Amino acid sequence: MERYTIQQRVEIVKVYYKNSCSVRQTFHELRNIYGRNDRPTERSIQRIIAKFEQSGSVADRAIPLRRRNARSKENIDAVAESVSEDPNLSIPRRAQAVGLSATSTWRILRKDLGMHPYKIQLTQELKPQDHHARRTFTDWALQQLQTDPNFGEKVIFGDEAHF
Repeated sequence: MERYTIQQRVEIVKVYYKNSCSVRQTFHELRNIYGRNDRPTERSIQRIIAKFEQSGSVADRAIPLRRRNARSKENIDAVAESVSEDPNLSIPRRAQAVGLSATSTWRILRKDLGMHPYKIQLTQELKPQDHHARRTFTDWALQQLQTDPNFGEKVIFGDEAHF
């Protein structure tokens, strides 16, 4: 259906009731106003009249906008309190604790609280004797490089996580 202005729709309704509620007669009379090829179709006339009789208006219905309430003041406060209680909690677990989706929790952390959440990676804890062992190895490797210029080509270094 083509879009008609409110004034055009009102005119169509007036012509419809003036012609004893006849869509066919309204269609023929609108030829004088709109011309032969630019007048509304009978189906368009029926839709405009149905809208008028149902709602009492020919104006378009307001489409309700979806309310986004996940980032409300209460939810922001709940996430902020959760962070202060346990800053090491993952986003999915924090979201479950405060009753929000993980995406909403992430948005609150980023946009409202100015935080940059990241994935926590587990690493091996370094012990005091680890420093001495690393230093001993590097001293030995440096000595081997000085005595044998091809030592670097003979050694394969790898990451044990990938083997």
